[in-house]
Amino acid sequence: MARYLGQMEHIDTPEKLYWYARQVKKNGGIGLLISGGFTKDGKLPYRAFLPSIKRIKKELGLILSIHSGLISREEAAELRDAGIDIVDYEIILDKQTIRDVLNLRRSPDDFIKTYEHLLEEGPPYIAPHILVGAKHGVISWEYHAVRLLSQYKPYIIVFLALIPTRNTPMYGTPMPSPEKFMDLLKYARRYQWIISIGCMRPRSFKTIVDPVIIDKELADRIVLPRKEYITMYDLKIVNSCCSVPTELLEEVVGIRE
Repeated sequence: MARYLGQMEHIDTPEKLYWYARQVKKNGGIGLLISGGFTKDGKLPYRAFLPSIKRIKKELGLILSIHSGLISREEAAELRDAGIDIVDYEIILDKQTIRDVLNLRRSPDDFIKTYEHLLEEGPPYIAPHILVGAKHGVISWEYHAVRLLSQYKPYIIVFLALIPTRNTPMYGTPMPSPEKFMDLLKYARRYQWIISIGCMRPRSFKTIVDPVIIDKELADRIVLPRKEYITMYDLKIVNSCCSVPTELLEEVVGIRE
């Protein structure tokens, strides 16, 4: 219901995107995340912005990340050619969730095909995201997603957790079980990838789950943990989106993990 989009900067023309990027650069920013509401087909309507995106990359050199949604092989190549560095790609592998939660007439195969298109023709870094508990708080298909993604050897996997948000159809849905969320992370830890805990997770997770994740080293990155954990566990602060690859952090801001 666009509740979280309201917290983002609203850009409705290619010109505004370019000038906003200039302000980001001027103020010492290192990049942009391009996101927004998706169409009824499950994709971000970005094509009119591609010339501005290309200009931003060429003139300003910002790290550019995008939530593309479901796209074709040709569209994946367009993103690469425009200079996009990272595609943050949410992968859903449950028919019921796709139909009843996302309201899409698509299938798990469509999500897998887009992921393959992005890997084969898209930008250099594709960061799969798993929204844990998207099936009305139940954790089920997420294990299948972890196993499937392991075949493609992604550089990172980002875990999110459903937030049952007030004034939305999902309000009243039970949150994912913290214990089962951590069991999923333990399962994912067997694979050779960076595990990142993204910004979308219930506030209660920051008290219940975050300290366990940090103490047990179930993840390599965690977005905005409680301040006391930063000191308690001597965490390194990186002012960046959680899916930015280590190479770009080293190149642009000189940070080594």
